[in-house]
Amino acid sequence: MKELSDLEATVMAAIDGREMWQTLEYLNTVDRTSGTDGEFAAVEWIVRKLEEYGVDHEVEEFEAYLSYPVRANLRVVAPVEREIRAKPKAFSRNTPPQGIAGELVFVPVVPDEVGVLDEKANPDRDFEGVDVRGKVVLSFRGGPGAVEAAYRAGAVAHVQVWSSGEDAIHEMIATPVWGTPTDETVANLPRIPALTITRADGEALIDLCRRHGTVQVRLRSECQTGWRRQLLPVATIRGTEEPEKFVLVAGHLDAWYVGITDNGTGNAACLELARVLQQHRDKLRRSVKIAWWPGHSTGRYAGSTWYADHHWHELNAHCLGYINIDSPGSRNAVDYTDLTASEDMAALVKEAVLQVAGHAGEPERPIRAGDQSFWGAGVSSLYMLLSNLPREQWYDVGGSGMNWWWHTEYDTLDTADVGILVKDTQIYALSILRLTQPERLPHRALPLAEAAAGVLRSLAATGAQFDLGPAQEATERFAEAAAAFDRAQAAGAGDPSRMNAGILAMLRVMIPLLYTKAGPFEHDPATAIPPLPGLDPVRRLARLDPGSDEFKFLHTRLVRQRNRYVAEVSRATAILLEALRSASEGA
Repeated sequence: MKELSDLEATVMAAIDGREMWQTLEYLNTVDRTSGTDGEFAAVEWIVRKLEEYGVDHEVEEFEAYLSYPVRANLRVVAPVEREIRAKPKAFSRNTPPQGIAGELVFVPVVPDEVGVLDEKANPDRDFEGVDVRGKVVLSFRGGPGAVEAAYRAGAVAHVQVWSSGEDAIHEMIATPVWGTPTDETVANLPRIPALTITRADGEALIDLCRRHGTVQVRLRSECQTGWRRQLLPVATIRGTEEPEKFVLVAGHLDAWYVGITDNGTGNAACLELARVLQQHRDKLRRSVKIAWWPGHSTGRYAGSTWYADHHWHELNAHCLGYINIDSPGSRNAVDYTDLTASEDMAALVKEAVLQVAGHAGEPERPIRAGDQSFWGAGVSSLYMLLSNLPREQWYDVGGSGMNWWWHTEYDTLDTADVGILVKDTQIYALSILRLTQPERLPHRALPLAEAAAGVLRSLAATGAQFDLGPAQEATERFAEAAAAFDRAQAAGAGDPSRMNAGILAMLRVMIPLLYTKAGPFEHDPATAIPPLPGLDPVRRLARLDPGSDEFKFLHTRLVRQRNRYVAEVSRATAILLEALRSASEGA
């Protein structure tokens, strides 16, 4: 394991839990719903602290399209009368003032997996052989894809039963549109009301449906949706030797209610990193930008999306990686084995967590969630969540260390653990320094090639009548170049600046190819995006009749996607080989 440098040890020791707790005590007093006075007050707090620390900063201002759940009501009217607690999801379609009535139909999840964390299966399969036209769907599946699938099946509303048993209703968002919609994606906003209820109430309703066959309900749902002013603070700690290069560190500022562990703890960690790094700015080789995103919870990551759009060229040219700080320092979150990082950063993340927390987790590919808005610009990703409950204790939630209070009014000061928060912040600090300080960047090329090769093997194993040979051959050439490049970097061969430029240029090609379907400049929806999304439909091709129109249409698209893949991977290979050549000449 790499030993800590003097600077790393000094910075990590300087992380002060008392400073962060002071911020949490303040944040516990303000509801930070995005675009409201509470969030603006939190921006003022951050700015005052940055000024106190002497950190350069700016506050960007823009408008975003947000949705605020107001109220919902679900009432059984026959065969019995019963009131059910419910909350509407952000961007849920409003009902008329008198509500809507219909038969309630329980739709089991196909296959058996249930829960908001498992939306990978095709939700349309749930409705095969089930008539929900004009009816209200009751389901354990609740993501945006599930709501849209219910609409396509003819349902007039969707009610999600929460899968874990806590007596709290979680605030959620129903839109699949990532960030503020465009004129092309606005049509993808939800077209039916979408509510959430507790598991206990849901099981009671399921029992009614099974015992009585026909259950009639009436529901009301109201959200306020429209344009709202947003404030986005960004701090900059400038490096001394390569100040144009920077690591982007950020977490969402807005919350449901006071949201202490989602994401007040992350806000405090960002402030503490700004304070400590500013004290050592004269020793930083490269720069650090720290941002607090608005519009996360009510705008489907509107703040980070706006920043990606309006700083795309800077990110593409100079960003070394994105450290996403979401829900650190939660009570009882002592497990670090579930980590995320893009393949080029996995080794750095694994070593940093092992060195600070003593846990040997294996980083996995990041999912399409939680302000991961920068893959289009080709930016590497480090972390989203970090410390969690041990997996066997997880609730069916997406943050707060996987504790039950996530996205509820119960996420208050008592849910945070300052000791865990200090440890998490030290992990972030160490990761930042290992991106900013070494003469040679720590990114690795070969793991990207290995990931692509693994996906292609999996696609080939489907037995689909589609020739993946050209893609596999291009990947083999890329893997050879990547291995040679990584060996040269490890040996200190060649000119460091040219080698660094080469690895970044390669990432700008491979990250969008591996992680995006929409490409560099658009944003994919907030649904599961498989690796190599352009070629992933080979799996569907394997299930189709080769003589059918559907097979032939899809085959035509896959030929084009194969062309794209071979061209992009060949370009990445050429970039690495040219970097090796020019670095050797310049050495």
